[in-house]
Amino acid sequence: MKLAVSSDERLFAESVRSAIGEWEPTREPELGTWLDDRDDALAGRLEAAGWTELWSDPALLGAAVAGGIELGRAAAPASVVDEATLGGALAVSGRARHAVGALRLAVPLAAGGLALTEVPPSLVPEPTLDGTGTVGVAVGVLDELAKSDAAARWRAWTAVTLAYFAGLAVEALERSVAHARTREQFGAPLAVLPAVRDRLADAALAADGLELVAIAAAERRATLDPPALLWAGAACCEVTASAHQIHGALGFALESGLHRFHRRAKAMHVWAAEVCAATR
Repeated sequence: MKLAVSSDERLFAESVRSAIGEWEPTREPELGTWLDDRDDALAGRLEAAGWTELWSDPALLGAAVAGGIELGRAAAPASVVDEATLGGALAVSGRARHAVGALRLAVPLAAGGLALTEVPPSLVPEPTLDGTGTVGVAVGVLDELAKSDAAARWRAWTAVTLAYFAGLAVEALERSVAHARTREQFGAPLAVLPAVRDRLADAALAADGLELVAIAAAERRATLDPPALLWAGAACCEVTASAHQIHGALGFALESGLHRFHRRAKAMHVWAAEVCAATR
């Protein structure tokens, strides 16, 4: 299914895609080490494309969703989502992601509140399987945002995070379809095998659902939507896991790049769940 978007949103998505270019993390995460795939040069290109100007205007959330899907398709650093919408590196439950190099921390508060605070001088890097540069952090004095500003930022973050999940799923699905059409097994392409076709169909349904949920969040202009975020994270993980199954051993090879989408989906899912819990 091809979802209809306005010409303006399509043009903005192309601008984001151009800003991303051939971006890839500088190196792969190594088990038991700390790694941050934060890229300030990428963030600068996105800012020049207007990415950081979307959070305050509900009418621009459609463009934010279009851009968020492109970020997900590139498995771009989560910092470009958090800092453009929340105003700082996301910090929750004593941990922050992409905080090294950030100017502020964005801290979820109860009842949908949000506070911005300076990044403390002491950060404790934590080993991670993803490139989100997770650090242990002690949050200091909080500058709580006005209710309206907090709502606007959470609204944008929710829509873009849902779109990011959709982008991860769409890219993993497209790679799987291409692989299934070209990889032969038992004398025929994988795509003709009923089990593969069923798995691809389920993944396509979930990917379409993720895009629809992101678009609905932009149109509804709601603030945090825990049910949508938690479902989206789980659905995205299912799609990326299916992509690994379809690719077989090749999907687990670093050269394929597919592993980035599954790791990022799992990490984003955990962080979204932490945010939902912290803002109850």
